[in-house]
Amino acid sequence: MEANGLFHGFKMEEFDFEDTKGIVVFPDVTANNKIVFKTEYWGAFPDLEIEFLKRGFHLVHIQNKTRLANKNDCERKARFIELVSQKYSLDKKCILVGMSCGGAQAVNFAGYYPQYVACMMIDAPVLNFLDFPGRFGEYEPIWESEFKEAYPNVKRSDIFTLEENPINRAPKLIEERIPIVMLYGTEDKTVDYLSNGRLLEEAYSENMELLTVIPRNFQGHHPHGLMGREEYLADIVISKLQ
Repeated sequence: MEANGLFHGFKMEEFDFEDTKGIVVFPDVTANNKIVFKTEYWGAFPDLEIEFLKRGFHLVHIQNKTRLANKNDCERKARFIELVSQKYSLDKKCILVGMSCGGAQAVNFAGYYPQYVACMMIDAPVLNFLDFPGRFGEYEPIWESEFKEAYPNVKRSDIFTLEENPINRAPKLIEERIPIVMLYGTEDKTVDYLSNGRLLEEAYSENMELLTVIPRNFQGHHPHGLMGREEYLADIVISKLQ
């Protein structure tokens, strides 16, 4: 089943893909045949995606079965990119845009399928499942419901070596020379930067030409993006294209 609509004034197609929904949004200027892939939280904080559409990028998204980036969702994304790139004659190497758990989606997908990734922009990314949702106390309900469903039989003590724990993807991303732009709020209490993004900084410490880190001073987990500075952010991300 296919349906047409609008995304902030841009033509949008929504259609069934396997057992979920796929979305493609079309630029209203001459297309550059490149894809921006919003990995999670479709429609949330869309300013950067709108800026990319204005510059001729196609915007795509597919619904995930879990926001916690397991292998099944990564495999489905790869098949979706193959379909979209062939159907619309687009470049298979995408810009990934991932916010919060979407950062986990972006990093894990790139770890499995680097051939589909040109670069990524991750914002307040979940990179360490021991912190989110593994932090004891406030996130216990998320661990019990979402995490155990996405990763049956995985205990917290297993996460250190869990392939899908996003920070464990860092060596592969560095090996593949995948550039990253990473934003974070200095007052983020939801996804603690020192337990997530800071680990990625350390992993990339000898390859910092691949990593651009932009703090949002005095801001928390929300709002994502650089409010009112999406042109500046898009310029930085585009400069990283391989």
